[in-house]
Amino acid sequence: MKRLLTCCVTLAAALAFAMPVAAQSESPLDLSVAAAAGSRHRVKKVELDLGWTRGEPLWQGQDWRLRLRHEFALGAWHVPDARNITEVGYSPVFRLERPEAGSVFFFEGSIGIRFLSHVQLAPLVTLSTHYQFADMLGAGLQWGQGAGAQTVGLRVQHQSNADIKKPNPGINFLMLYYRHAF
Repeated sequence: MKRLLTCCVTLAAALAFAMPVAAQSESPLDLSVAAAAGSRHRVKKVELDLGWTRGEPLWQGQDWRLRLRHEFALGAWHVPDARNITEVGYSPVFRLERPEAGSVFFFEGSIGIRFLSHVQLAPLVTLSTHYQFADMLGAGLQWGQGAGAQTVGLRVQHQSNADIKKPNPGINFLMLYYRHAF
């Protein structure tokens, strides 16, 4: 119960930080829903992300541009051989975009942080620490601009504690997501 309370307080603090920062951005807030399959012990995950993209590109080329997104995540892991896990985290996402008539194709990557409510994946397998790093690579397509823009994407995510504590088995997720801007 204490860990779940910690997750909720962390998410509330993240949202309290995100709202004023996003309000200063030229980009609307967006909400993503994702479904993911894990590489270990039949773990599955659903995730909600609240995010926004920085208004100005970090770099602008002739055909491509680099943008920075901010994503706050709340995930629920279904762990068949142990207690289910609640996940809270933040990821700065770098997106290499190629705009085309009415749509944007992109590649993305990130190294974020996560807090897990539990670390047990199976009777003899743990992730060792509640704090994890979440490395991600992905690609997707966005259509529309501003409020009402929609995105679909596919990501590969690796979560581990970066050898802060042993054992460090980590877990990989293949994630499909849909995002809508408001």
